Amino acid sequence: LYMSRGTTAAEGIRKLAGLRMALELYRQEHKGFPAAYERVLEAGNLEAVPELKLKWHFKTAKVRTVPSFKINDTGGWAYVGNSADPQFGLVYIDCSHKDEKARPWSEF
Repeated sequence: LYMSRGTTAAEGIRKLAGLRMALELYRQEHKGFPAAYERVLEAGNLEAVPELKLKWHFKTAKVRTVPSFKINDTGGWAYVGNSADPQFGLVYIDCSHKDEKARPWSEF
């Protein structure tokens, strides 16, 4: 039962928007995206990474820095930290499952 419950789409999208807003503030202040999302926290643009608990995944409150946009189905937050990648600076939900409205989580 624990693994089947989780964050609603509205809550997940709201939290993702907060992560993206903090990243944008960092980008404006530092004239570019960081190589790792942790820099956003270190710079004080975000107090803490919000908790994400998706159905069929464990709860997490970390942003994993990855080299490119790829769905590995971790059920957590991911950030493309490779400046050579066309998706550099993208924060996304790394999940191949669908939300309660049948939309893939990674679509947001």
